[in-house]
Amino acid sequence: MINLLGFFSTLILYILFKTIKNKYIQKIPIIISVGIILIIILKVFNIDYETYYKSANILSFLIAPATIALAYPMYKNSDILTKNKFALYSGILIGSIVAIISTYFLAKILGMDNKIIMSLLSKSTTMPIALELTKTLDGYCELTACIVALTGVFGGVFGHKISKILKLKNDAAIGMSLGCASHVIGTAACAERKKHKQVAASTIALILTGLITSIILPLLKNYFNLH
Repeated sequence: MINLLGFFSTLILYILFKTIKNKYIQKIPIIISVGIILIIILKVFNIDYETYYKSANILSFLIAPATIALAYPMYKNSDILTKNKFALYSGILIGSIVAIISTYFLAKILGMDNKIIMSLLSKSTTMPIALELTKTLDGYCELTACIVALTGVFGGVFGHKISKILKLKNDAAIGMSLGCASHVIGTAACAERKKHKQVAASTIALILTGLITSIILPLLKNYFNLH
């Protein structure tokens, strides 16, 4: 029998908080609210994360294609590729590499053991890619799932605010940074604001960041394990 507890509980909570946001409290952070309630449910009913994830992983799988499907019309009608091609692609490449290297050395400075570090390195990719990479690196998938979700939520909630503080006004740059650092949740934040150029740049960034990270991490596995 297929366990659909995680699937239905996540879906129902999302619809509930989406309704509350639309009708009553517009500033309510949906993802954070759903996450907190889910944590409480798992704790109260003593359900381990792996059981929950297995029953809800279809939602994780659908996040990326759903976001891309939403973003494609915006991307198709955008001139972002013709005007910002070199800056966009070079920025994504550098951002992907910096995300990996900075995470590794910061974790080393903080004295984390190698298995935990391996679990953190794919934090800026989408959940399915991150979990497969962590398995390849022999890390903890549960920790990866948490850090990927937190990275996405942080970027989705605070990314535009940080861009405003830094006086960053270029839509391509904002979208690229959110997609590169906060994957589909960062892209969804751009779509929610109906920033078409940001969504186009963010969509390209989240796809290429996943590909670049998937290529780089296995190649650097031996280096990471030896240091």
